[in-house]
Amino acid sequence: GNSVMKPFHLRQPWQVNEAPRYQLPPAGTSNGLRAAYAVPAAVTIAPQRVTSAYPQQLPGAYPLQRPQPVAPHRAPPLPRMLRVATAPVQLMEEPSMQSNRLPWVIQEPGDVVLTSGTTRGDWVQLLFCHLRKGWAPLSSFVPEPRGGVHGDGLYDGLNRAICSHQSEMLRVTLDPVSAASNAASQAAPSSFQLKDGSQAYVWLPPKAEAPLPLLLVLHGSRPMDWDFLSQFAERWQKDAAEYEIAVVIPESKGPTWDYLLTCQRKDMDFIESAINEVRRRVWVDDKRISVMGMSDGASLALSMALRNPGVFTTALVQATGFFHDPLPTSLKPRVYMEYGEEDKLFEAARVALPNRDRLRGDGCFVEFVMIPGAGHMVREEFFSAALDFWLA
Repeated sequence: GNSVMKPFHLRQPWQVNEAPRYQLPPAGTSNGLRAAYAVPAAVTIAPQRVTSAYPQQLPGAYPLQRPQPVAPHRAPPLPRMLRVATAPVQLMEEPSMQSNRLPWVIQEPGDVVLTSGTTRGDWVQLLFCHLRKGWAPLSSFVPEPRGGVHGDGLYDGLNRAICSHQSEMLRVTLDPVSAASNAASQAAPSSFQLKDGSQAYVWLPPKAEAPLPLLLVLHGSRPMDWDFLSQFAERWQKDAAEYEIAVVIPESKGPTWDYLLTCQRKDMDFIESAINEVRRRVWVDDKRISVMGMSDGASLALSMALRNPGVFTTALVQATGFFHDPLPTSLKPRVYMEYGEEDKLFEAARVALPNRDRLRGDGCFVEFVMIPGAGHMVREEFFSAALDFWLA
C-alpha cells in the first residue's frame, strides 16, 4: 500500500485534456489512492486516432522533431563552353595551385574554352583542340551558352561543341578585292614586311604578268630567339622567282601557334589579315591558294585546308602530328604529305600511316612520301617536291 508505483507507458497515443501531465494509477484504484496520485476527478482521458507514424507531442514533453529528408547536393550543370572572365588564366597539370604549371596560358579575357565535363572541388578541366587537357579555377570563367551543358541529353554534345569551336577558330575568309586594287598591284614591291602586332614576310617574283598563285607557309614550334623568317629568306626569294608565286610567311606571337596551345585564334586573325593584305597589294589567283607547314605548322596547315576547302586547294605538309576532320562536303583539298622514316616524335606506325589512311578514308587525294633514313626535321628537297605537286 505504501509503495510508489513506477510510471508506465501507454501503447496508444493519448491526449491529456488538462495540464500538468499526470502519472496514472492502475485500474481499480480507490478514490483515496487516486487522491494520492493527485489525479483530479475531472480529468478525462480519451484515445485519439493518428495517421502519422510518429508519436504525437504530449504537453510538457520534450518536443519531438519530425525528421526531414535531406536533399542530395547537386552542383549546377557545367557548360561545355566557358568564357574567360576578367584576367589571364594559368593552366595547371592538376587541380591545385601547387601543381606543375602547363606551358601555355589563356591570354585574354573573353576567350572561349571547352570543358571536358570533369570538375574537382572549385576546379574545372579544360579540353583543347588536340585533346590536351589542363585545370583552372572555375571562378575564372563565366558560362558561354552556345555549347549547352554537360548531361543535357544532346546526342554527341561534346563532339558537336568541339567541332563548332574548331570551325570558328580555323575559319579563313577572303575579302572582296576590287579591280582597281588588282590594277594597282602591278607596281607592288618584290618583297615587303607586314606588321599588325605580329609580323609576316612576303616574297614576290620580279615581274608578274598574270595573277599569282599564293603560298602560305607556317613554321613549326621554335625557340623565341630563332629567326625562322630571315633564315629562309634566300630560299623563298628564289622560289618566288622560279615558280612565279607569292610566298607569305607569318610568324606566331609565341613559340608556336596559339590555336595549338589554347585553341584560340589571335594568330589565325593575323594570318587571315596577312592573306587579305597581300591580295589587296598583289594580283593573286584566288583559285590557286595553298598552305604549307612543318611539324606544328603542318598540323595547323592541314586543319586549315580541311576546314576551308573553298580557300585552300592544296595542303603541303611535312611531319604532321594531328589534324581535324574535313568539312562534310564533296570539296576536299589535295594533300602532299611527307614523313621521315626515323622520326621518333611522329612514328610511322603510330602517327604517319594512320594519318594518311584517315585522310584517304575522308575522300582526300593524298600523295604520301616516307623518306628512308630521315628524321623529324624538314629536308631541303621537301620544298621543291611539294611545290611541283601543287603547281603541276
